[in-house]
Amino acid sequence: MAGFILCLPLKNHFTKLALIWVIGLNPITSSVVSAAITSENESGIVQQDTRKIQGIVKDALGEPVIGANVLVKGTTNGVITDLNGHFSLSVSNNAVLIVSYIGFLNTELVVGSRNDLNITLKEDTKTLEEVVVVGYGTQKKVNLSGAVSSVNVSDMTESRPVTNISSALAGLAAGVYVNSGNNKPSNNGNASITVRGQGTLNNSSPLVIIDGVEGSMSSISPQDVENISVLKDAASASIYGSRAANGVILITTKKGKSGKITLDYNGYISFESIRDNVNMVSNYANYMEYMNEASRNSERVEPYSKKMIDLWRSNENNPNKLLYPNTDLMDIFEVGVSQQHNMSVSGGNEKVTFFTSFNYLKNPGVLINSGHERYNLRSNVDVKVNNWLKVGTNLSGYTSSSDATAA
Repeated sequence: MAGFILCLPLKNHFTKLALIWVIGLNPITSSVVSAAITSENESGIVQQDTRKIQGIVKDALGEPVIGANVLVKGTTNGVITDLNGHFSLSVSNNAVLIVSYIGFLNTELVVGSRNDLNITLKEDTKTLEEVVVVGYGTQKKVNLSGAVSSVNVSDMTESRPVTNISSALAGLAAGVYVNSGNNKPSNNGNASITVRGQGTLNNSSPLVIIDGVEGSMSSISPQDVENISVLKDAASASIYGSRAANGVILITTKKGKSGKITLDYNGYISFESIRDNVNMVSNYANYMEYMNEASRNSERVEPYSKKMIDLWRSNENNPNKLLYPNTDLMDIFEVGVSQQHNMSVSGGNEKVTFFTSFNYLKNPGVLINSGHERYNLRSNVDVKVNNWLKVGTNLSGYTSSSDATAA
């Protein structure tokens, strides 16, 4: 029988035995074919070239990573790490391992002649940045489990004049009620705000947090605000305690951005007056006659005598206005010229960014001696020391004064 080489896929033991039987019939070919017979395990690794290795997988802080995937590249041969981050695996000398875990970058390494491996995974910073800050940290709005409303005040102040934060918040956040009862120029920033109605018989105002620090909404210029978030459910109490029982208003101010230095100006001038003048009785003699007529129609005694009415009538033009005054109450109202000016400068580079602003507000009001004047100054500076350390400072201050009737 002529010599031949038989090549068959050795998928099971029956095929291998049949091939050995054929080889036994022809001694000439047995040495050639037997050299080509090798047994493969299920992972495709040649048993005569494999060896067992072990190792441990840790994170950047040296803590073991539980459940990390350790896979031989190009095969299905792999394991996962145990509670201590350990693993053991049979590999060939030229094998390449791929180690992966959620939140970390995939790591590839050549085994070589090593039997013990110490693998450190690096955090996937791109994945970590896909979150939004809420309370202590940040997360995507679509992933929020609590009730949160967000208002972009920065875009709002560029499209229309805004004198205070509370007026900017009115009507823009569901479940947030804003009411300014007296309309004093000095009190607009301290309007009454409730989240989802009256929560207690005492103070129902929500907690106001400005850049992580408790503050007052009247102490900040609207042009300095980047956005406002309102935490409306009881989950906010787990972060801020019982003070957050009536909701939390989180105010974030603007920050500098790397690039060219930018100078911005935002200002307006407005004229304010009462909408309709009420036609009031300013002559006191006429007032007494009207009151007597009303009493007669009601069959009551007239309160003013004819002598008293004639006395006031004869002194209508008396220069002593304090003796016989005739006052029109509508004279205490006037046209108020209100103005606000805000100037800011921002910029920086990859290491340092800054934002500085100055704001001036003057609102005389429509009532005499009810004016309000305010000055605001803010400076936000951030410094990136290295890849893992960032420091910054938020400085702000304001001073205000109000007339007697506006206090």
